Amino acid sequence: MKQTNTTAELKKHNTRAVKTALLSLGAATKAELSQATGLSVVTCGTILNELTAAGEITEESQRISSGGRPAIAYQYNHEWGKSLCIYAYSDNEEKLLHFRVQDICGNIKQNGTFRERLISPEVIISNIRKILKKEADIKIIVIGVQGCVNNGIIEFSDIEELRGTNLAERIEHALKIPTVVENDMNTIALGYSKSNSNEKNVALLFFPKRNTPAGGFIVDGKILRGTSNLAGELSYYPFNFNKSSQTAAFSDIEYAMPIVNQLVTAAVVFLDPAQIVLTGGLASEMNEQAIVQHLRRHLDRLQLPRIIIKPNTESEYFAGLYNLAVEHLLEL
Repeated sequence: MKQTNTTAELKKHNTRAVKTALLSLGAATKAELSQATGLSVVTCGTILNELTAAGEITEESQRISSGGRPAIAYQYNHEWGKSLCIYAYSDNEEKLLHFRVQDICGNIKQNGTFRERLISPEVIISNIRKILKKEADIKIIVIGVQGCVNNGIIEFSDIEELRGTNLAERIEHALKIPTVVENDMNTIALGYSKSNSNEKNVALLFFPKRNTPAGGFIVDGKILRGTSNLAGELSYYPFNFNKSSQTAAFSDIEYAMPIVNQLVTAAVVFLDPAQIVLTGGLASEMNEQAIVQHLRRHLDRLQLPRIIIKPNTESEYFAGLYNLAVEHLLEL
């Protein structure tokens, strides 16, 4: 039995390696996949035959190899692994559900926004049903939310109706589709990393106007979650004022900048990231050079991270959701 488990795990590992390489290359022959994965041509061929039979990949064309013999190139079947990516956004004025349907290669099939009076599990499920009427073959749903997600439970959130709920479980029960729910900052940080040559060490610091700050961190290419999934909850940082005063503190850039500099410095000291991305409503009023000068005055370091000011991170948000979806699809 132990040998069977080991064999099954090895096959799963090899299959994922081939699928990952094929997705990265776009189209490839057995020989090219063998070179990319380190697996034998025979092993790659066996896996490709199984994936072709399952409809996950297709034969693209025949290429002339260096030896003059034609070789079959394989590519992903764009219709096989569609994902539904949604992020929920709420402030005092708007309640929005932004969505995209993408194939496994990242091509957008459908996108749009639902405007609601409130965002509850029932409202989210109702809108997903509307999307499924046009895109029935969805294999994974990934949702980004404002708040902390711990063991599936949204422990606290800016969206009151989602607090204390296991949103993924509710959706899976109603729609019978695997669902992943992730914190918004983690997702954006992941999307930024993947969109920037897979930068492995990124600190994302979010500074909204008239609200509490938050963060998402990529360390060695992976999301840093912490023991209780509370990594990045910057509102718990020991400022020289209480948590209830943070809304006022982050309403004005002049008052906020000393706090911003403090958090940027802490990120450098504790995480040593290659890049620090500053986003949110206050970010558009920040000055990169002023922040760098602050770091140089207070840190005795030869190398400092690159400071990026990026007020709008919607594309990174969707990139993060898509990459979480792909991680699931590669395991199927």
